Amino acid sequence: MNDETRRWIEAGKTIAVDANAKVLCPHCLSEFLEVRDFHNTSAPEEIERAMRCPVCGTRNALRLRRPVSE
Repeated sequence: MNDETRRWIEAGKTIAVDANAKVLCPHCLSEFLEVRDFHNTSAPEEIERAMRCPVCGTRNALRLRRPVSE
């Protein structure tokens, strides 16, 4: 596993817990990732959390289960 892959894994772990966390782009290391959640209407218990670097344009995404509201 290369260093960039390790950085993406760590970024994903951090952003999975806190979408507002300030995480540097694992690819270019020059800007914080922008994070946006997309809700899946066919699977309402899931969200896709998209991560994008505004400088280099590199993208990645997480699929997360939303907490069940009581």
